Amino acid sequence: GTGYTGGAIPLTPFAAVINTEKLIDLGAVEELALPGCDRPCATIRTGAGVVTARVAEAAAAADRVFAVDPTSAEASCIGGNIAMNAGGKKAVLWGTALDNLAWWKMVDATGHEVEITRLDHNLGKIHEQELVRFEIRRLRGDGRTPYGEPEILAVPGAQFRRSGLGKDVTDKFLAGLPGVQKEGTDGLIVAARWILHQMPRHTRTVCLEFFGQVREAVPAIIEITDHFKPGGAGRQSGVLLAGLEHLDERYLRAVGYATKAKRRAETAGRPKMVLLGDIVGDDEAAVMRAASEVVRLCNLRSAEGFIAVDAETRRKFWLDRARTAAISRHTNAFKLNEDVVIPLPRMGEYCDGIERINIELSLRNKLALCDALERFLRGSLPLHQGDAALDAEALVGERRGTALEAVSSVRGRWQWLLDHLDLPLAEAEKHFDRFGIRAGPLRNRAPAATLFHRLQDYSVRASWKTELRPQLAGIFDGVVYRPVLEEVATIQRRVLRSRLFVALHMHAGDGNVHTNIPVNSDDYEMLQAAYAVVERIMRLARELDGVVSGEHGIGMTKLEFLSDAEMQPFRDYKSRVDPAGHFNKGKLLPGGDLSRAYTPSFSLLGTESLIMEQSEIGNIAAMVKDCLRCGKCKPVCSTHVPRANLLYSPRNKILATSLLIEAFLYEEQTRRGVSLRHFDEFSDVADHCTICHKCVNPCPVDIDFGNVSIGMRNLLREQGRKRFVPAKAAAMAFLTMKDPATIRLVRKLMIDWGYRAQRLAHRGATWLGLLRTQTRQPPATLGTPPLRAQIIHFINKPMPGGLPKRTARALLDIEDDRIVPIIRDPRKLAAVDYDGDAVFYFPGCGSERLFSQVGLATQAMLWEIGAQTVLPPGYLCCGYPQTAAGEADQGRAITTDNRVLFHRVANTLNYLDIRTIIVSCGTCMDQLEKYHFEQIFPGCRLLDIYEYLLDKGVRLDGIAGSRYRYYNPCHARMR
Repeated sequence: GTGYTGGAIPLTPFAAVINTEKLIDLGAVEELALPGCDRPCATIRTGAGVVTARVAEAAAAADRVFAVDPTSAEASCIGGNIAMNAGGKKAVLWGTALDNLAWWKMVDATGHEVEITRLDHNLGKIHEQELVRFEIRRLRGDGRTPYGEPEILAVPGAQFRRSGLGKDVTDKFLAGLPGVQKEGTDGLIVAARWILHQMPRHTRTVCLEFFGQVREAVPAIIEITDHFKPGGAGRQSGVLLAGLEHLDERYLRAVGYATKAKRRAETAGRPKMVLLGDIVGDDEAAVMRAASEVVRLCNLRSAEGFIAVDAETRRKFWLDRARTAAISRHTNAFKLNEDVVIPLPRMGEYCDGIERINIELSLRNKLALCDALERFLRGSLPLHQGDAALDAEALVGERRGTALEAVSSVRGRWQWLLDHLDLPLAEAEKHFDRFGIRAGPLRNRAPAATLFHRLQDYSVRASWKTELRPQLAGIFDGVVYRPVLEEVATIQRRVLRSRLFVALHMHAGDGNVHTNIPVNSDDYEMLQAAYAVVERIMRLARELDGVVSGEHGIGMTKLEFLSDAEMQPFRDYKSRVDPAGHFNKGKLLPGGDLSRAYTPSFSLLGTESLIMEQSEIGNIAAMVKDCLRCGKCKPVCSTHVPRANLLYSPRNKILATSLLIEAFLYEEQTRRGVSLRHFDEFSDVADHCTICHKCVNPCPVDIDFGNVSIGMRNLLREQGRKRFVPAKAAAMAFLTMKDPATIRLVRKLMIDWGYRAQRLAHRGATWLGLLRTQTRQPPATLGTPPLRAQIIHFINKPMPGGLPKRTARALLDIEDDRIVPIIRDPRKLAAVDYDGDAVFYFPGCGSERLFSQVGLATQAMLWEIGAQTVLPPGYLCCGYPQTAAGEADQGRAITTDNRVLFHRVANTLNYLDIRTIIVSCGTCMDQLEKYHFEQIFPGCRLLDIYEYLLDKGVRLDGIAGSRYRYYNPCHARMR
């Protein structure tokens, strides 16, 4: 496995981790006649290391749908989907991985290849087929010679899932079917062929916001799914439900959900839960009627419904669902994520059970706060005495006793609520006056209401902000007692940090609930309390006739929740096919649970190490601490090349950075001295980043590893450990120099002669065949590559030829830094109907020193539309290259000098009323956003040349003959 969720961590002394991420062969969509099927079916063949989202994209390009779509689609791989029997939101329509497999191949414990082919595929959910048959063929190591006779495995379809459940991956034996749902314990999956589906032509996405009690809202899930089941009105009209997802109130808060029902938001705030669903069909009118009927059904349950028609609006509706990982942002990206499957008719009971747990956890945290406050109030209280030599105890006086009495009173009230949650409401309300409990109107319509239902609908609240904090603020009022209140606030934040809560999101169509508990991994007591909550949740799921996993599997964390009788068939199978334990030794076997697990602490950062306080390393740790390890940054990263290396995606670089910081701290604290090898590894991670900032867009917690890399490079420079690279030094010197004569000389040597020599070397190496191997199959990289590899990499693509012999400034004779050039067409300026404006164009290094044709073209376009173009005096660099290279001081100096210069230009040319700043380079745009141009040219805007031309109505419509290419990386904003 790739180990992206910790599934490939060696737990035995002699273990090898096998990474399948290089098995990335992805075939074309093919129409094949599957064995036993009477019509061709669209299929696709994949290697085990292909990322799930890439398969979905290949299917979509052929107008087909790949049904396996877990939330981790951008990080998970095909082999893991098979080993876990993964699902996703489309499972409600087409089932999980097992339902969609036509064929797969694996290597078993004896080293033989095993090919499993599904016969008589029903092209739908496997449990709906009366008898499911598989052919199992074994081949010798050459992959061609048969080994033994083919075996036919025939299994009743109903045996694959427990009745009444949409998903169930707790049966690890699964009738002895190899590979699927075995979690990597019986072999290594290497390839598979999948059936693809035809998505109906029309789709409507519904967003349903429920503002009533969750217990009353959950039946809407059953009503919606029944509407589209065989016999339902939706199915009869040819309309299907292609996905139904749920987010609870805590998830909505975590993802920053913007309530769509504005009139409800003003009174009720965020919804109690949200359902998102895709409704599909070939008849557009029928699809719209079905979507409208779904909204009507939910309106009856205190919900507001919204229907998205176009693709962009539908994408926006689903965006919040894709960001569910943000729930653990406040706990440094650590959470217990346990999925269970609940029968839909009992889902309301499950949600009530989770709410009960959450109320208990909240009250216990508040009681812990009271205990901490009492300990503080009984000790020495901090006071602001100034110069007065007064006795501290005299200043405190009776305030200490009054405060302790207030805390004790509130504590008693909260303790009574916790102890009497099951008290019938009529009996509980008799005690409200005695405990000072204020109750609002009861909105909870539970049939046998208890005190719990009052707390559930917020008609009774236990609140630090309204019950205790105002009393303490009144008791310790005044400047003298301000330190007391500040310490009280600090205690409250510290105790609140350890508060547990349970958040739910679910694949609502099949009852698969993801139950998440964010935890601080360095808080041992919090971890133990969280595990106790997990035990309650698993017990609740089984009491409701559910199962303890529908997607995530059993692994180490859930083994204790399955009985020996349930696991014995798998253990017999394991002893038969892998008696030596070659694959995942000990997994799913007795002793393979959490009894031997521990979690290292990351809490030392920023507090116990001098190196954290004296360098950039504390900021680096803060920037990466929220990483969720989801891998969504991988597809967009230019340094993540699976065929060459598996180490340099932002996700993996964050892991490496965290480990290196731990190593720095350990060696600093033990006074061993920091190993120079750590700096080499640190430099290696920092060097593998192009500072393109593409990783921040898919990141659910907004980590920008470009900024992290800049911080790492600055740290290396501060510590004197930055590598000297001659080519980089020469390039930086060329970009920084301002003298025209020096620029002309260096440009002749580096750009004219240097590029020409590189192109000559490229032609020679191509003729000799030196480039073919390395370019077609890049070697694995780790650290600085050998000199030969560096040379081949340098010449494997030819540098551009035909560049202008002189820079743009030299061609226009405006190299003198004592003048401010203004370029304009006097004829257009003199025209009566002239409506052009004045712009300030910053060409930057690339558009002026290197590829000066870009700068000239930009100025020509501005000339053409009649703009007056002001250029900065002399050759200037924006400071981005220096900042990105880790030379923060130099970058800041350039930025400051340029801003001072631009202020002088603005004062000199204030009659032009410059309102637009133009750039023709994405990196210049990124850096100039830090220049605060609104203070230099009031009311101005910063635009790329293409944005400006588009704003001026310039189009390429109707142009014949000429062809133009827009190269997005040169002009797109970097964030």
